[in-house]
Amino acid sequence: MKNDSEHDGQTNLRAETRTETRKKASVEFIPGKNEMTYHFKLKNFSSTGLGIIVRKDSNVLKHIKIGDILTMKYYSEASSAHPVFHQTQIKHISEPDPEKQQDHLLVGLSILD
Repeated sequence: MKNDSEHDGQTNLRAETRTETRKKASVEFIPGKNEMTYHFKLKNFSSTGLGIIVRKDSNVLKHIKIGDILTMKYYSEASSAHPVFHQTQIKHISEPDPEKQQDHLLVGLSILD
């Protein structure tokens, strides 16, 4: 598991150009053995993955690490009442673009199924 000090200094690890998502698209998950559900807006996507922005002081970072595979519930703008479940891997946890989202980290997600 990575802690904040391990995240410091990491550059943006995204391999592809990203495109902004629809405003209401989001993802929800329960990391590890935690009982709390976390819900995040999807911020961007590429042909191979999605991204969420997480505050550096968020407790969720204590419960996820690169390589984790979680069942995540995805909500799209068009059908937010009908979420879709996907096995999803945490691909990276890195600093976002320097001019954006200070005090946050970018968590890259890859849908496996």
